[in-house]
Amino acid sequence: MNHEIKKPRLFISHATTDGEFANAVKAEIEKVFANGVDVFCTSSPGAIPVGNDWLSDIESKLGSAQAVIAIVTPLSIERPWLWFEIGATWSSGRAGNCKIYPLCVAEIDLSSLPAPLNRLQALSLGKAADLKMLFEALILQFGFGKISSFKASNISSRIPKYQQVEVKDIDLNDRNLYSGKYSGYSNEELMEIIDTLLFHPDYDKASKYATLYQGREELIFNGKLLHFRQLDRSFELPPGTARALVVPVAERYGLVPALLTDNVVRFREEDR
Repeated sequence: MNHEIKKPRLFISHATTDGEFANAVKAEIEKVFANGVDVFCTSSPGAIPVGNDWLSDIESKLGSAQAVIAIVTPLSIERPWLWFEIGATWSSGRAGNCKIYPLCVAEIDLSSLPAPLNRLQALSLGKAADLKMLFEALILQFGFGKISSFKASNISSRIPKYQQVEVKDIDLNDRNLYSGKYSGYSNEELMEIIDTLLFHPDYDKASKYATLYQGREELIFNGKLLHFRQLDRSFELPPGTARALVVPVAERYGLVPALLTDNVVRFREEDR
């Protein structure tokens, strides 16, 4: 009887522009694990068969992945699809079914990553020691592979300096994962949208009735519980926008989280 061994699956999340970075990592993974890992990387030829629904294909691959490597660059960190792909695996990661490894280009400051990436151990593509840590973690997770086969220089020699990378048109269009009214908006512009739609109405009420502390669940300024995904849907924002930007917008009004999870936030006034 022929028993086919099921390979562990690894998904590399990256912008089309950042294909060189993703493919350099993919090639080294295939070498270290002797092609024993099923690596999905959209920039690889034939990754998504012609005629397939590519979004459904990506969701399927994300859903079955045991590990996700997110290539974080100055471009990808500003694009909603990164948060879509990370968000799609976040609950699985919390349940222990999938591990997420943020891998950042040298131009990214690891200490200033936005949530939820700042809750994970981010590594740098520009540091040989960090790359070795990534491969050691994957070997430990999958239970096989040879770290002696790993060479950081195989990756570093294949990737360009980020300022030399030419941005692909498809990335300027958010890869069409989101095609709503705010497609292509920067984080700064999205923050203004959130400010106008979410905080201004409550700010007017809070200012007018500053001495009234009733109706706790009615005003953001009095502790209303906000659901991030509900906000994205209600305001037609790109997926993951509320989770990334609501807290910094709230700081404009002297509000800080009294409760903050992956899904909800409740604010209180900052101590003065």
